[in-house]
Amino acid sequence: MNGLKQFIVALIFVISPATMAKDLMPETVSTSDGVVTAQFDLSHMGQDCGLLVKWGDGTEKKIRVGRDVNEKDFTITHSYLNGGGYIFEVKGSTIKKGLGTVFACQGKTYRQAICIGK
Repeated sequence: MNGLKQFIVALIFVISPATMAKDLMPETVSTSDGVVTAQFDLSHMGQDCGLLVKWGDGTEKKIRVGRDVNEKDFTITHSYLNGGGYIFEVKGSTIKKGLGTVFACQGKTYRQAICIGK
């Protein structure tokens, strides 16, 4: 019975929300002349993980946080070809890349409306 209690305590520790990400929200998002820049600090993740950034115009970027970029401070940019309204989205995504595969960053998907042009 003691072994079962230890297993349950270990399981609770592993899936505890304290080890989960808060949100996948950037620290800042700015727009200038059709270029959007998002700055992140995902150091609260505590491990390497994957993000999928959707710019709303059909283009996407996969990022291995902790491998492709430093989780403490990284910036991504995107240039829009046409004016209009777009939805900028950041969500966790498993990224398969041989031995460099990372599981999805855990946290709430971030979405923001972006207006380019007029």
